[in-house]
Amino acid sequence: MRLHRSAYHGYQLRMRPLRSVALLLYLLCALLTAQTAYCSDVSVSNISVGTPNQTTGSVDVSFDISWSESWRTSSAPYNWDAAWVFIKYRVNGGAWNHARLNETGHTIPGNTAITVGLADTNSAFDLSTNPAVGAFLFRRNDGTGTFTASNVTLNWNYAAHGISVTDNLDVKVFAIEMVYVPQAPYYAGDNATSNASFKQGSTDTDPWYIDREDVLSTTNSVGNGSAAGQTERIFYNPATTDGDGDGAVYSLSGDFPKGYHPYYVMKGPISQGQWVNFFNTLTPTQKSARDITAIKGDSLAFRNNVSWTSGDATLPDQGSGANYAYAAMSYLSWADLAAYLDWAGLRPMSELEFEKVARGPLTSVAGEYAWGTTNAIQATSITNAGTGTERAQSGSNISYGDHASIQGPLRVGSFALGVTARDDSGSGFYGAMDLSGGIWERVVTVGNSTGRSFNGALHGNGVLNAGGDADVGLWPNTSAE
Repeated sequence: MRLHRSAYHGYQLRMRPLRSVALLLYLLCALLTAQTAYCSDVSVSNISVGTPNQTTGSVDVSFDISWSESWRTSSAPYNWDAAWVFIKYRVNGGAWNHARLNETGHTIPGNTAITVGLADTNSAFDLSTNPAVGAFLFRRNDGTGTFTASNVTLNWNYAAHGISVTDNLDVKVFAIEMVYVPQAPYYAGDNATSNASFKQGSTDTDPWYIDREDVLSTTNSVGNGSAAGQTERIFYNPATTDGDGDGAVYSLSGDFPKGYHPYYVMKGPISQGQWVNFFNTLTPTQKSARDITAIKGDSLAFRNNVSWTSGDATLPDQGSGANYAYAAMSYLSWADLAAYLDWAGLRPMSELEFEKVARGPLTSVAGEYAWGTTNAIQATSITNAGTGTERAQSGSNISYGDHASIQGPLRVGSFALGVTARDDSGSGFYGAMDLSGGIWERVVTVGNSTGRSFNGALHGNGVLNAGGDADVGLWPNTSAE
């Protein structure tokens, strides 16, 4: 459900206003395998595989799932959080593969709702060509606090993989915390106060008003100063080398995701624990392609603790239980991120979707950050560094640059600990965390023809190519950062 290749170093942290920050669609905070939770305290436990139904070729995979800081509300912002859950398996100790789920046949407790996710959301379910690659689990009713769903059962069509009932299977259940963004119009642009800001015309700095997912065309004109029915025009810093430049005229197809229709995004950026869990399901060749230690080394560097030479990657204990599993993952290229998304059954996020998840339906504030104001207080000190309870000093809401006392990404969502106001927690309007003011993030740009070719209906199918790259059609290799 979130671009050219370049080194993505942990010390390259920078603060950016809302428009110029980019994000992936975007897998969050908590990926977990089996009973180990990373980044948030989402947990999957009591995993079991039922008795195969040899007539249908299906088998139930059951588990309990729980995470804190959950919500669903029928008042503003009219949304909820969820867990995107998917299954990996291996046969007789071989390579890990992605489980194809049936469209129906899943069992959930009464407090839970479920929506399955297809690889191609524009096409009908087909077990061979368009299977369910995962499922969203979320609250059925309004509520807040810790959410627990017991004895959730996903129906997996094992026969579609050619698996025999005599094969020995290993099964892992992964979960990623997500945020649901409801259908609503919104404004894109911060009144032309940042580089590459959307604006209506050459003399009109009002933001775009997005109230549809239909084909959207721009013209190079002065703009008309209105919202609905405005003359739209993209503004890009003339110094950029990967954009069409100020005043470019183009169209966005109906398949390019503009953020008006509902969608899910990750609740926060990828954590180091998530990345290790992903990496350790790859083949040796795929691991070599996705190895970030070739850039940073195998020791702790700028708060990135991933270590790998062969076999499985690790997060070594740096003392007092600090392994940085909950810290945001750095050093990632677009190819790394695209591979992760494909593996998880998700997709990149467009920069228009980023604007929507950060600002919501509110009017634009000149020079704002993703939490809706211009207030930014730098993190300068940390308690419980590298652990699941890591926290910067009280009152801070941003971490950027090569600060002498930090020098690297913080725990995902750490600014929200004990606070609820967006300004204090660094939250977007719909509850997604860390949208600006941390590691560089990337979204699919509208600033060049490659980005505009993006088809938002196509999601990952859980399978990378032999070389370890994403292989989803019409996923561009260019981004806004």
